[in-house]
Amino acid sequence: MKYDLTKKPTRGAQRTLESFSTTMIALLSKEPFEKISVNEICAVSNFPRATFYNYFDDKFDLAAYCWYVIAQEIEVDQATELKADRTLITYFDRLYDVFKNNQTLLDNVLQYNDFSGQLVNSFINYFKNKLQEILTKSIDYSKAGLPVELIVDHCSQTVVLVLKWIFLKHHDSDKQQAHEYLEKLLNIEHFI
Repeated sequence: MKYDLTKKPTRGAQRTLESFSTTMIALLSKEPFEKISVNEICAVSNFPRATFYNYFDDKFDLAAYCWYVIAQEIEVDQATELKADRTLITYFDRLYDVFKNNQTLLDNVLQYNDFSGQLVNSFINYFKNKLQEILTKSIDYSKAGLPVELIVDHCSQTVVLVLKWIFLKHHDSDKQQAHEYLEKLLNIEHFI
């Protein structure tokens, strides 16, 4: 991403970033990602193109920033501070809550953006990659007898699979049932 997220943004930068991300989310509820242009984002946000390009390389960069904002809301980075045996479930629970709380938004976005398209894949991959980072750092895999990368990929793919099945493919399940799916699919005792 063009904007350096490691430094604390000024109030003006915060307002600008928030305006662009809010605009992108609103536009995604009305039209396909492929049809959204930087000009449209700037017009709706009431910022010149030069300001957009001070923060983002393109609309894909802005979409990645939107996923970053959602990750901050669910405190993804704090998951590394959890006990290893709770990391996977805690991360899953936080994502479950975000998906549930934003079901209407997800439905609106999916109305205009293909389930297997670029936008949805970028969203899913962002969170899958975050989970992989967290699991790699936080769980002791020495007893599993398998390569760490293989286990981490399997766990993160399974978390994404369950969330997609429930929220994007509309198989209503409460959190308890979602845990059962996850535990059975992962045979979780072997990984944590």
